[in-house]
Amino acid sequence: MPSVKGFSKSKEHLSPKQKFLSELILMDDIFMRIVLKDRKCTEFILQTILQKTDLKVKTQSIQSDLKNLQGRSLILDCLCSDTKGTVYNIEVQNDSHGASPKRARYHSGLIDMHILKKGKTFETLPESYVIFICAKDVLKENKQIYHISRTIQESGSKFPDQSEIIYLNASKSSDNELGMLIKDFYTKDPKKMHSKVLAKRVADLKENKNIEKGEHDAMTTYYDRLKKQWEKEGKAKGSAESESKMAKLMGLLVREGRIADIEKASESPDYRKALLQEFQLS
Repeated sequence: MPSVKGFSKSKEHLSPKQKFLSELILMDDIFMRIVLKDRKCTEFILQTILQKTDLKVKTQSIQSDLKNLQGRSLILDCLCSDTKGTVYNIEVQNDSHGASPKRARYHSGLIDMHILKKGKTFETLPESYVIFICAKDVLKENKQIYHISRTIQESGSKFPDQSEIIYLNASKSSDNELGMLIKDFYTKDPKKMHSKVLAKRVADLKENKNIEKGEHDAMTTYYDRLKKQWEKEGKAKGSAESESKMAKLMGLLVREGRIADIEKASESPDYRKALLQEFQLS
């Protein structure tokens, strides 16, 4: 295990906001985006998933906004390319509907459309990977990882379009390198992470050290946005969902590490009501 200095085990002295930040894990997509701003983290994740230890990220963009004038646009979690020109799209999905096969198809097609410049031939399209890191086994075949590419049905040969879709099932762990990566995705304390690269980045972000201006602010803004929305809706609904109840519910969810539930509850009144009932706050 890597040694990461400065990350305190005791959380009693922390403010609610600091406790919230300390509970964030890489499977929280907003936190993952911030972590991936460090190219070394993107490289490590791609190297592990693709088993390409020599892969080097050359360019990357976080939350790339790909416009489609004839249809639905996309905001990608991470779009990057390596030194060989191969293009990668990494997406973190906690809900199965956000990683449906047809969504993966759309990601791949829209990326191609934006890569191919006017006047260029189709042969200039680079090799591409769309990678979904999923909290659930979306394809339901009980595999840790799925590699999807086109094949010629009559021969079984691979169709050489150089386009591949990968689903990483983060609900299925193991003791191999991929399993260690999955465990790191769910680890709150960087001192307990297996990857030194990811551990250092997570520790720096949570301790507000050696990071770019605005990265820590992005996490606290995430907390403030959720808290403000809950308080506003709580006041509007009166005593049934008062500000104090919402604050208490957020504290309980943070304590149990249920960060994804906080964001889901901020978007769904029915889910929020169910959580209030679960914790006997309604």
